[in-house]
Amino acid sequence: MRGTPVTTLSVEAIDQYRQWCIARGRSANTVKAYSSDLKEFLKAAGEDGLIQRDEYEELAMSWLNLTRNIVSPKTTARRLTTLKGFAKWMGLSDPLSDYIAPVPSRTIPHPIPEGPEGVTRMCEQAKNNEQEALVALIGFVGCRVGEALSVTTSSIDTENMMLTIRGKGDKTRVVPISENAWRHIAPAFVVAHRKEDHRLVSYRDRFARQVITNLAARANLKRRVSSHDLRATFATAAFDKTGNIRVVQELLGHANSATTEIYTGVADAQLREAVDF
Repeated sequence: MRGTPVTTLSVEAIDQYRQWCIARGRSANTVKAYSSDLKEFLKAAGEDGLIQRDEYEELAMSWLNLTRNIVSPKTTARRLTTLKGFAKWMGLSDPLSDYIAPVPSRTIPHPIPEGPEGVTRMCEQAKNNEQEALVALIGFVGCRVGEALSVTTSSIDTENMMLTIRGKGDKTRVVPISENAWRHIAPAFVVAHRKEDHRLVSYRDRFARQVITNLAARANLKRRVSSHDLRATFATAAFDKTGNIRVVQELLGHANSATTEIYTGVADAQLREAVDF
């Protein structure tokens, strides 16, 4: 995994590593996170803008320990991955192997009580085409927020109505777009052709998540809604329609069906009720 030989962590080395990651197909969000983590580490632990190779691992462990009670377990786990990746690129052998990151608590998404009808109501409350497409890509196609934000006109095969999604771990999946979903996505698709980057939704991640929560409130849904709740709504509707957890797993891009089952809690309860006689 070693790239251009470096002996220190510096701003220049971070840029080299960033370019190396891009060249190997890492997603834009992943590369951005890596760069941000390394810059924060350098700012906190580096002297004169440098961290020497022979002190890298010790300083990295100290930084992780100092910040693990301030940031979320998920952030600490990501930072550990970042620091390990750079260290291997720098040529260190088995770096930070003894460091145990906290286990992130698992967030459990809940389908919105209104189901797909609630997703439609959110689309109707959208202030523009981008907001409408954002909701539809998550609630009617099953994208994660980051996946929805990365969709461009070239991602969509309009002849066969299929969407190519680049998901977690840079894995790619191809999923169908229903007529209902396309009705809400098409206006943004037309406008995106005139953009330089051809993205259907040009929001930043945090703003996109807030848009979803706000639209749910405007649609007078029964409770607060997050982006994962929309994905869970899609998953539950798809499972109710097919009864096939494997199909839903493919649509969501999960590595195993155990993760998918978290998203279909309502359907599971219905199945349990069905056999309780």
